[in-house]
Amino acid sequence: MDLIEAIRLRRSVRSFKPDPVPKEILMQLIEVSRWSPSGSNSQPWELMVLGGQALEEVKLRLLKDMKDSKARPDIPYPPMPEPYRTRQRELREAQAAFRNPGETVDSSAGGRFFGAPNAIIVSVEKEISPRAFMGLGMIAQAIALAALSFGLGTCIMSAVTYWPEVYRERFGIGESKIIAFGIAIGYPDMTPSINNFPRIREPLDRFVQWYGF
Repeated sequence: MDLIEAIRLRRSVRSFKPDPVPKEILMQLIEVSRWSPSGSNSQPWELMVLGGQALEEVKLRLLKDMKDSKARPDIPYPPMPEPYRTRQRELREAQAAFRNPGETVDSSAGGRFFGAPNAIIVSVEKEISPRAFMGLGMIAQAIALAALSFGLGTCIMSAVTYWPEVYRERFGIGESKIIAFGIAIGYPDMTPSINNFPRIREPLDRFVQWYGF
């Protein structure tokens, strides 16, 4: 698969097979992704790779906190004015229209990383944010694209970091760091409709302006 094809085919996977990804493959994936660009070569990203019992404990705690406490993310969720609100609505409608008969929506799926057997939690030092966020986005995209070469799917998620104390308490992460987002990763289960609905993208004339051409 070449790069252009990978960019076009990559999608947010929301259902995974239970098979864990071997550590060796995850290491190869991150080894490639660490060549992502960053401002002044700052390489601001810090990654926690989760699997096995550690990830199961995180999922259980997330589900409990989602039910019992208010979200307190390190990066507040912004308001969604137009046209972003409409794009969110259109995504939900596209997913619903493509749903298999009798298939229901599991509202807790996000807290379980959509069933992924592995996950990557991305954090950064507060002192260098938000300038460093561009670098975090670059390595996240690199991971998502390179994953395809290993037969893996990903979903870059903010919701799993809405309760950052889950990670601070379980893994001893200090208050000096921002827990930015998570990446669910594993082998995609393409049976559920959620992994097959047609994706929506704006045409170029909606977001590109040309000068001097």
